[in-house]
Amino acid sequence: MNHTGRQTSAISLDDAKLQLADDGFALLVGMCETGLVTRLLEVSMERSRAVTQALGTKTIGIGSAAGFQEIVQRSPGRWDIPVSPTEFGVEHQSLPWWPLIADTLGTDAEHAFSGVVYSDPGSPAQFWHIDSPHVTAEHQQPHALNVMVALHDITLAMGPTELASGSHRLTNHLHNPALVSDELVYQHETTRPELLVAHTLGKVPERMSFPLTAGSCLLFDDRILHRGLGNDSTSRRSVAYFSYRKADYCENTHFESQRSIYPT
Repeated sequence: MNHTGRQTSAISLDDAKLQLADDGFALLVGMCETGLVTRLLEVSMERSRAVTQALGTKTIGIGSAAGFQEIVQRSPGRWDIPVSPTEFGVEHQSLPWWPLIADTLGTDAEHAFSGVVYSDPGSPAQFWHIDSPHVTAEHQQPHALNVMVALHDITLAMGPTELASGSHRLTNHLHNPALVSDELVYQHETTRPELLVAHTLGKVPERMSFPLTAGSCLLFDDRILHRGLGNDSTSRRSVAYFSYRKADYCENTHFESQRSIYPT
């Protein structure tokens, strides 16, 4: 089933923690003040211009390993440019969602990655994927969380993130031998919510997507099945992201390339 939601009213961090555990994601409406959103947007636009200019006509493939240290093309027309909290001019532990991160991953949770992801007008939907695999056959608390911040109002036509609700409990390849870890992580064309419950009596996870107002955040478990939808508008869709991991978790499937767009 597909479900296109509306932004609900703001929820407390306690309610967000419960939603994160049950659904694998939490929608935090109006989380960021205007000044913070403006700063994130300005830095993102400046960095994207500089990196795009430096990339020029260099060949770049699809996926982390085929990209550069400074830019990855996650899918056709969908670009990921890393920007550190320092470059954004923020301290990650002072950001408004940090209490939820610390409560879920521990007060010693570490900043893993941050940056901006934008999709060009006309870019197609991604294949379904997770950002990192489960590490035990038994379901555990999240080992990594992602926060996506809307840098402007994002309509459904712009292709917001679509999530398979509750699928963070179903993507465990160590528990379900029918699942292949690399096909879950690396956007395999056959991966979709129905695959997670194939040959079982389990219910297919509901597909959820939401329009977002500037400053609202989508926080989700690294293991949830999700994808960016196609951008059918005439405008670029831009979101900043901040990713966190438990102190004892260090696997990296996000930025794997060792080459730079800049001369040595």
